[in-house]
Amino acid sequence: MKAKNYICTAKGFVKGTSLHEPTKTTLVEYTEKLREAKQFSTKSGLQFLERHGIEGWVWTPYAQDPVRDKYVVKRVRKYGFEYDSEDERRDEIEEWQPVRMFMAHDSDVSFLTSKKLQSDEGMGFEEAKAEALRRNTEMLQELMNKMDNLKTQKEND
Repeated sequence: MKAKNYICTAKGFVKGTSLHEPTKTTLVEYTEKLREAKQFSTKSGLQFLERHGIEGWVWTPYAQDPVRDKYVVKRVRKYGFEYDSEDERRDEIEEWQPVRMFMAHDSDVSFLTSKKLQSDEGMGFEEAKAEALRRNTEMLQELMNKMDNLKTQKEND
């Protein structure tokens, strides 16, 4: 599988090469648009830089960072058709739980637009457990306030 790497220079991305007929020399063409840039593998990109004496680097915009022992807090609920009655389905609630983080596709483009890596959002298990408890407590407090409001409305009617 060919990696989608690009050569970046101060003049732009490498678009390709062409032959200058009168001098019989190779000219390197540049573009400012990534979609027009030529893709290289890391090895061939480094060879291209060396062969043409270009000052630049091989950029890998789709590199992935491994995520180990990191958790995120997500709303979790039971999925499927395992309900014995409609009452069970109605009584189901969503709750916040720590969920193991999977490898995130952190492209350099998304990093540049969001100014942070997805993998930096992960927490240790204890930290994620505490955050889930905090969010569940907030949800419970909000539910209790709504129930109190309904109770006072019913009494006023």
